[in-house]
Amino acid sequence: MRVILIAAQSLDGRITFHETAGAAFASPADRRFFRDALACFDCSVMGGETFRVSEKQILTRPADGRLLVVMTSRVGEGAKTANARAGTDAPLKSRKGVVEFTSAPPAKVLADLRARGMKRCALLGGGKTYGAFLAAGLVDEVWLTLEPRIFGTGVPLVAGTALDTRLQLLSSEKLTADVLLLKYKVLR
Repeated sequence: MRVILIAAQSLDGRITFHETAGAAFASPADRRFFRDALACFDCSVMGGETFRVSEKQILTRPADGRLLVVMTSRVGEGAKTANARAGTDAPLKSRKGVVEFTSAPPAKVLADLRARGMKRCALLGGGKTYGAFLAAGLVDEVWLTLEPRIFGTGVPLVAGTALDTRLQLLSSEKLTADVLLLKYKVLR
């Protein structure tokens, strides 16, 4: 299975604008790229906080056949918030094959996805999730959209893990005159 880390970040390596969760700072060009890129994946993985930030859009999107796995130490808890916001108090459970919640470590998550026949996995954040997968040696490529901004504070691309991951540039593309998309291979 190919695992591709996808992120938009500021030039100083932040994936959030200061303390504002999510990548709302990303340009329209990145949002188009991201939407189009996800069509090439059969599954995606994100952390619980990333899910909580975008759960409304995720849970109301039409089923596109792509499984979403949410990694959280509070299995079920993050999912309950979606129902609370929607006006129901029934706990939202994993919807097999659509949105599933797990507290399993990265290697087990990927082993389960492989066993289910998944071939391409988009790793969608946040910083702790990126760090856990990189530290475990489970990322094959990194696709970064560099937004022409400097924040000074915010969540770094990789949080909570000391790493020395070496990369080889595969391609660079201008999404606009100021926004770059860089694709890297992770060297083992």
